Amino acid sequence: MEVVEKVINSPVEKLKAPDFAFELSQEAAQKNYLILSKHNFNLDEALKSQKGTPLEYGSEFRRVEVLENLFGRHPNWGRMERLLRKGSDWPMDELDTKSRHRDLHDAITFGNHKGATKKQDLLRKLCEKDVVHGYALPLPLAKMTKIPNALMAPMNIMSQNTIDEHGRIVEKDRLTHDQSYKFSSDTSVNSRIDKALLFPCMFGSCIKRLANWAVAARRKFPQARIYSSKIDFKSAYRRLHLNHKTALQTCTQLPEDELALMSLRLTFGGAPGPFEWGVISETVCDLANAILHDNDWDPKRLRADARGLVPERKSIGEDIPIAQAKVQVVEVPVDPRGLVDVYIDDLIALTVDVGDNVERMEGAPLLAVEAIARPKHREEPLPREEMEARNKLEAEAAAEEIKTILGWRFDFHRFLISLPENKFIAWSKDIKNLIARGETHAKELEKNIGRFTHLGVLMPFVHHFLSRLRELLDRSKNRRSIKINQDCKDDLDLMLFFLAMAHDGIDLNYIAYLKPSHIYRSDSCPKGLGGYNHHGKAWRFLLPPNLLYRASNNLLEHLASIITPWIDIIDGELGNGDCSLSMTDSSTSEGWTRKTNFKEADFDDPEEAAVRREVARVHAKHFLSLGIKEYSQWFPGRYNIVSDALSRDDDRNDDELTQILKSCAPSQVPENLEIRPLPSEIVSWLTSLLQRLPVKEQLREKHKRTRLGRGTDGLNGVDPLESAMMSFSTSSAEANETSYSEPSPWLCVKDDFRDRMSTPWLRAQSEIPFHLWHRPSENTTGRILLGTKMASSADFYRASSELSKMTTRTQSNRKRSQLECSVKSPSAKRLRPNEQSANSL
Repeated sequence: MEVVEKVINSPVEKLKAPDFAFELSQEAAQKNYLILSKHNFNLDEALKSQKGTPLEYGSEFRRVEVLENLFGRHPNWGRMERLLRKGSDWPMDELDTKSRHRDLHDAITFGNHKGATKKQDLLRKLCEKDVVHGYALPLPLAKMTKIPNALMAPMNIMSQNTIDEHGRIVEKDRLTHDQSYKFSSDTSVNSRIDKALLFPCMFGSCIKRLANWAVAARRKFPQARIYSSKIDFKSAYRRLHLNHKTALQTCTQLPEDELALMSLRLTFGGAPGPFEWGVISETVCDLANAILHDNDWDPKRLRADARGLVPERKSIGEDIPIAQAKVQVVEVPVDPRGLVDVYIDDLIALTVDVGDNVERMEGAPLLAVEAIARPKHREEPLPREEMEARNKLEAEAAAEEIKTILGWRFDFHRFLISLPENKFIAWSKDIKNLIARGETHAKELEKNIGRFTHLGVLMPFVHHFLSRLRELLDRSKNRRSIKINQDCKDDLDLMLFFLAMAHDGIDLNYIAYLKPSHIYRSDSCPKGLGGYNHHGKAWRFLLPPNLLYRASNNLLEHLASIITPWIDIIDGELGNGDCSLSMTDSSTSEGWTRKTNFKEADFDDPEEAAVRREVARVHAKHFLSLGIKEYSQWFPGRYNIVSDALSRDDDRNDDELTQILKSCAPSQVPENLEIRPLPSEIVSWLTSLLQRLPVKEQLREKHKRTRLGRGTDGLNGVDPLESAMMSFSTSSAEANETSYSEPSPWLCVKDDFRDRMSTPWLRAQSEIPFHLWHRPSENTTGRILLGTKMASSADFYRASSELSKMTTRTQSNRKRSQLECSVKSPSAKRLRPNEQSANSL
């Protein structure tokens, strides 16, 4: 804390005025062009001559030599130092001179998008704001072809909601640069970016990390309140200078004024923006955590100047009970002083109401921002605001049990996350209008799909039903409008259901990585389906002759996996707050449970695809309406003996089959195994579905019963699951040394049938990269790595970087089986732990 205090108390630096003119006028543009010409149009040299002015790289921040005392040992310091000394230099492929000239001429002729040209006054107002703040350099449009390496992109205006200082929702217009637009070269700035060289984006898992910390904290302190605070970076992207090479390729124009604008700061529309700003914001977030957890910090004595603008805390009444947390499958270290995480330009803090924790939580993020930002001088040469968004402190920075975070209303008292009222009303209205009109266009579809993707962050079922809408979007891009077919209307109608569920509120536990409370296994064959749960409730349904050979076995497998938990729902034994794990030996069926890119075109039989779609809708509505969390897992068929026999052995009655299973596969059989008839409600539904499908002769095959208890050829030796349990319970020496989480103690210790049933899944979850559920502080006390190594910031960024490289690597056309995503088998190469699938979570 001595270093932080020394940095904050360092003298306020006064910058001098730049030589360039920052007015939206032809006079200023001509002056700037003349200055460039004196430097032989070498922008690098021109900017170097502006040292000590707002045009100097890193001028929004304290001097590099000062910040090195704070961040010199941070894993991001190398990148951060380069950004502050040289600006944001985007890694991109070069464009040859001839192509660049053609693209520049095309861009000048094209102008801006209609969203901007239809609002000329607003466009000029927004551009003027950028210019007077020194974010963009005005130049004569007619002379842009004389500036070496210059490229232009069209502008647009995007409307979005924000909040004012009183917390009221207001509309905001944002100027955007369409740096994905392609001209004659058929390339754009964004298409030429090598994203593999960019800083890994960590913010994608921010909500999951917050949810997992909150659940772990509530379990550790069940009667303590959890408070949240949030602060924004003001004009975050505009704080980071562009390197001269990048600035030349981010020009825009105001044709009506015959002006070109060269961006000198990060643009809204450049693909590297979130990555580059993340170097700053993630590092500031780590500093906030270090301050928060420092025992030597006295928040009353050392506080940011803006701390006095934070209102008093807001609490929920004592009459409202505090909701409790479920058991997690990962062990999240909890320091009750709290956690700070970041999503691009939002610093979000949580804490447990113990001692002075709330005061610390409100102060640490502000102190971290003040430590990195160059203080505002009373005589700034260009208009400039403080780096923290002071206009939002009154509305967002106070400690509250209910806080709007990243577009969601978090209630940490009742443990609910809900879609705010204004979004629910507006989004529902737009969907209903789409359905009623029966036609749409690309921009409207893109906007709505973006909203649905937002829903999918907390409701994974949503992704199941976006593929047809995305396909419709692809087909609409070169048309004025496009008809909405019935399948897409049905998907839109289902989105209304998802919106209503999101508005009512989703259990915060639902977002965390929970330990399954209910385990199900299922299987099928062409003549039957069967399954059971960990309590011993089993079922089987032997298809009558009129239903045979209508559905593929993949569809039957999927139906079986849906039916098994449905039985418990009907019996009232699976409901709100429960966590279901459905296990199947069909990789296709398991994939359908979580598949996000399903298209009817992937199937030869559109009728079967329609049935599968209906099955998915029914299943999603069951689980979401009851608040049930779902996992799915593939596992080898040789460990699915019970379900296999339930679906195949039509020559044995229930009692006979039960005794044979207990004798031949005791480790897979629950103590109270009982085969019951399938509920009539499900029989009726299943029969109706299958009757919609025609009989297919190619599906006809000779029925094969199991060999259980059928003499010397039957299974009378060692239960295959027994040996599997031994291999699953081996020490961590078998695990790759780069694993990022260690198995929870109950994974291999408890002799519990439910845990033994779920062992393949549990083993896979123990290898999920920890950055998906935990943000470490250097002061973290809990171990989350195998062996004795502690999680550190370096591990955090390394884990994400390796995962990013893995996901951007060229993929094989071979479909990966779930074997490669879960358990080790003799025939499959074991992947590195950070290559394990986390889709089931």
